Amino acid sequence: MNPAGEEGSPVPTTESKRDYYEVLGVDRTATRDQIKHAYRQLALQCHPDKNKDPGATAKFREMAEAYAVLSDDTKRKEYDTTGHAGVSERWSSEDLMRDFQFGDFFGARFGDLSGMFGDLFGRRMRPGAGSARGVDLRYDVELTLEEAAHGGEREIYLTRSEKCVDCDGSGAKAGTKPLACPDCRGTGQKQDVKMRKDVRLVTLTTCARCQGRGQIIESPCPLCQGGGYRFLPHTLKVKIPPGVDDGMVVRLPGQGEANANGGPPGDLLIRPHIRRHPTFERHGDDLYTVHSVTFPDAALGRKLCVAGLGGEALQVTIPPGTQSGATLRLKGKGMPRVGIKGKGDLFVVVEVRTPTDVSDRERALLLELAKLQSREDVRKSGSPVP
Repeated sequence: MNPAGEEGSPVPTTESKRDYYEVLGVDRTATRDQIKHAYRQLALQCHPDKNKDPGATAKFREMAEAYAVLSDDTKRKEYDTTGHAGVSERWSSEDLMRDFQFGDFFGARFGDLSGMFGDLFGRRMRPGAGSARGVDLRYDVELTLEEAAHGGEREIYLTRSEKCVDCDGSGAKAGTKPLACPDCRGTGQKQDVKMRKDVRLVTLTTCARCQGRGQIIESPCPLCQGGGYRFLPHTLKVKIPPGVDDGMVVRLPGQGEANANGGPPGDLLIRPHIRRHPTFERHGDDLYTVHSVTFPDAALGRKLCVAGLGGEALQVTIPPGTQSGATLRLKGKGMPRVGIKGKGDLFVVVEVRTPTDVSDRERALLLELAKLQSREDVRKSGSPVP
């Protein structure tokens, strides 16, 4: 093996990288939505297919790397703790591509993105290698707890790449064909072989002439500028199943990216994010809500009316002697169970409210109650009652 730092071995460098928060122009306390909004705005300006400035690719790569880390809670925590070095040690470029697809925003092809992001941490993938189908796209959708409970149909809007109709995806002008790159002989990679202490060291680098594609286009298609694909807007209707929760995925087969090698397209993965509810807290299929009761109600018991999810009026019985923190269960009044019949439960957590401002009459009654309680405690202890 070649030790890190010797000739022919890629060494990741992190010292020259800008702070990820600075790259996206957000504070270190920025929320996920703020980070996503900042990324989207910058990406529209810097995406190489839209910005022909020579430095656009480098800016886009830097910005996309920052977003890949800061949009993921685990990676963001690692970055906040250890900086660039910690991120590059734990995650390779393949990990970033697998965990987060940048096509969420632009519908870029996997081959193009791997060429752009493959060397972020000193490793590179060959574009298109082993691709059985197009890359999956991810779309995040925010739902209220009520929307998650009812499910239903939602319209989503995204931009993804489609095969150019003029060149049929070849990127070459009608009547012409792409040619095999003479520098790499169509492989997309160049080899650098060196001998060191009787060890044969082979370093693979992406061909600079064809950018790893293995082909060169002498006469680009005027419609797609030689890319073979065009970014087009799409409107899709998505069925959200009742009871969907954070972490679940709604898969739309065949609605992802087209395959540059002619295989089937990828899928579109809808990832819901449930907003925090002001009244209910969700744990799986169960819901929890806190309801305050007075001391007399807790001591004597009574029936109360509580509001379920969606405003449904529900009756719950407070048993006599209920303690603060007790949990009362309303069966089948929670969230629908995804894919099966039935619902979770609603748990009402009782909070006994202590009065802070009492009238003279209330004070007298409380004092009388305290005396009676004191006598009862003495009687139970077996001591003489004063």
